[in-house]
Amino acid sequence: MTLLMRDQENQKIGEKRGEDKLAKLIILLNEDGRLSDILRVSQDEEYRQELYEEYHII
Repeated sequence: MTLLMRDQENQKIGEKRGEDKLAKLIILLNEDGRLSDILRVSQDEEYRQELYEEYHII
């Protein structure tokens, strides 16, 4: 495996983890009826990070 291949694989792993983390947050927000926050976390990275902490996702 070349360094480039390893880097590409690590990037895919990181992207998957990020997607999983956001999906979990969206599910939890939906369960709590916080529908307006779902749109906001898709656009506001700082707020998204706050909610990751609030929901103990990170």
